[in-house]
Amino acid sequence: MDENDLKQGEVIEADPILKNPEMEVLPPVMREIPQTRDHQRDEQLALQIRDMGRLGLSKSSTALAARISTYLLDKYYSDEFLEGQSQMQKGLATVAIAEAMNGNTPILLHLLKTKLGWSEQQTLEITGEIRSVVSAKPMSKEEFVQRYLTQESED
Repeated sequence: MDENDLKQGEVIEADPILKNPEMEVLPPVMREIPQTRDHQRDEQLALQIRDMGRLGLSKSSTALAARISTYLLDKYYSDEFLEGQSQMQKGLATVAIAEAMNGNTPILLHLLKTKLGWSEQQTLEITGEIRSVVSAKPMSKEEFVQRYLTQESED
């Protein structure tokens, strides 16, 4: 038996799966896990959940991909999921800092605004005397002129 025979055997075994659309082929992480009250923690599943957290999947997406409920994810695999998310954040921060130090201006500005509180907003302070008329009832033009624009003072 040589390598060609082995390869042909593999193809023959895969053909019925590919030709049968009713049979679903799932990657290892998508395997069926019976959900019972007595869920047992699976270390291989915990590593896969950590990897999904590292890839940036949300908690609900990770639970769906792992074929467990979000309750079981929180109860048994929360530490691994959070570890994966922190690894992703660390990797992104490392790349962003390196890019900013190499002169990437948009990333530098983003880091300054989000991490150091910088803002491009300008605050204008205007000082001086306020000469305005504030009234709840409207005035006619003649009333306004007589009251505010004539030289008569009511002191």
